[in-house]
Amino acid sequence: MDIAAIDLLNSDWHDYRGSGRRVDRLDDPEWLKIFVSRWGLDAAGTPGENVRASLKDLRALLRRIVEAVSRGTEPHSRDFQEFNKVLALSPVVRRLVPTGGGYTLEPVPLEKGWDWARAEIARGFAEVLAHGDPSRFKICENPDCFWVFYDESRNRSRRWCEDTCGNLLKVRRFRERRKGTTP
Repeated sequence: MDIAAIDLLNSDWHDYRGSGRRVDRLDDPEWLKIFVSRWGLDAAGTPGENVRASLKDLRALLRRIVEAVSRGTEPHSRDFQEFNKVLALSPVVRRLVPTGGGYTLEPVPLEKGWDWARAEIARGFAEVLAHGDPSRFKICENPDCFWVFYDESRNRSRRWCEDTCGNLLKVRRFRERRKGTTP
């Protein structure tokens, strides 16, 4: 499932191989340009320090919520209050649009900008929480990775963000077992 919030969450990149290296992609204007384009956020201009700080705050908020739901617990009420404030950043009006024999009700933002982009990221995340299965939000079991993913496997058994992390950990465990049996 493609969710802009997951891209935002994973913008805090950690070297999954365990070097300890970390890169905050929100500080990279090129990454932000690709992110905005990929998700059709049409936010005007390169974000300044205040906007990047607000995106980092949103990322931290989403992380707390994902950590709670992935543990099967309820997120803290303060996090819901803060999340709802982000949703309210961009008021919208509704417009009825004819679509090939039917009609669609579409929301139209009163103003597009970085507040609207943050609200859109939060809206997509909220829709998955409200209409999807929150227990499918997971954090990669590789202790060096930290990536968030939405488990779409049939039996909800996915443990790693990508096969790369899974293979890395399986090889590490194999080598550890092999060390233990070698004299």
